[in-house]
Amino acid sequence: MKFLGVFIFFIFSSNAVAGTPATLSYEDAEKMKISVSKWYDIPEKERTSHKEYLSCTPFEILVPLVDQKHPDFTKLIFSFELIKNGKVFLNGNLSTSPFKTEPTGVGTGCLPLDSEYQINVTFSYNPESGITMCPPAYTINNFTAFVESAYNKPIMRD
Repeated sequence: MKFLGVFIFFIFSSNAVAGTPATLSYEDAEKMKISVSKWYDIPEKERTSHKEYLSCTPFEILVPLVDQKHPDFTKLIFSFELIKNGKVFLNGNLSTSPFKTEPTGVGTGCLPLDSEYQINVTFSYNPESGITMCPPAYTINNFTAFVESAYNKPIMRD
């Protein structure tokens, strides 16, 4: 009976670890060519009214469309967590779409980057035909600090 308990513990704990996204350092994110642009397509004149009525900052995050370790997993899913006082206050998904001309996936959203919340953003790679239990996934903890850091190289478009 003791061995059965150890076996069950081992199976469940290894599944929990396998499903945990890899946390990217800012250096790792830069090496993967991840970039974030705030106010990406919003003209300056429209930003003032947006700031007056909404407490979030629009942004887009660009990541590689294909994970080099799992080239068959090409469906990107972006999610976020807002954390306050060490507890998850809110979580959800960002809008996702690939660029057709580049090997880049883009997630867009509007999050309170200028607030007391810690924001973590995770992106995962899934099979195109569905989802998997433990997809390859990467998390950027303290997303706001990454956006403002020198490691973030926003792409300027015409």
